[in-house]
Amino acid sequence: MVYKMEGGPDIDSEFQTRLQKIDVALEESGWKVKSRAMVIEELDTKQSNFKRKKYLVYRDTFENELESKYADYLLLDGNGDPLAVIEAKRTSKDSIAGQKQAEEYVSDIKKQIGKDIFIFLSNGYEIWFWNKPFDNPRLVKGFHSRDDLERIRFQNYAKKNFSDIPIKKEIIDRPYQIESVKRIVEGIQKGRRKFLI
Repeated sequence: MVYKMEGGPDIDSEFQTRLQKIDVALEESGWKVKSRAMVIEELDTKQSNFKRKKYLVYRDTFENELESKYADYLLLDGNGDPLAVIEAKRTSKDSIAGQKQAEEYVSDIKKQIGKDIFIFLSNGYEIWFWNKPFDNPRLVKGFHSRDDLERIRFQNYAKKNFSDIPIKKEIIDRPYQIESVKRIVEGIQKGRRKFLI
C-alpha cells in the first residue's frame, strides 16, 4: 500500500515541507525534532566529528571556507551516535531525487565511524526507507521510531555474522538441505526479503 501524507497543494519550499510535513511525521513516530539528543537539523557531514559526537550545523560552518555538505536531519540512537539521515525535498519533487545526496552524507559519516547508517528520503508525501547495504530503498508508511531503527541495526549486525554460524549436522544432514540453507543465508546477506523453498 502506498502511503501519502494528508495535505493540499504542493508546498513551495523544502523548508515548509520540513516544517509542515516531515517534522510532524517525525514527532508522530516518537522523534522530538527540537531535542538535540534525538535529532540534529542541517548537519554538516564534512566538518562534524562523529566519533566525538561533535555535531556542527549550518550556522556553525556556513561562513568558513572549508568544504561543507548539509544533511537535512540526522537521527541519533540512545547513545547519541548517528543512526539515520533524512534527505528532504519539496513536495513538488520526487522523494528519490535525494538518493545520491543522502548516499554522500552517509559515506562521510561511515568514513569516520566505520558503520553504515540508515537513509530516509521524503518529499512530505512519500517516505522511502533504505537499509543500505542490505535492502533497496522501499516505500514505508512513516518514519521508524528510534527503538525500531536500533532493532533493525541489531538484525543487520546478526546478518553480517550469519554466514559464520555452522550448520548443525544433527538437524540438517542431506546435501540438498545444506545447499538450501547456504543459498538462503546468501540471499539474506544480499538483502532479499522473500524465499521460495
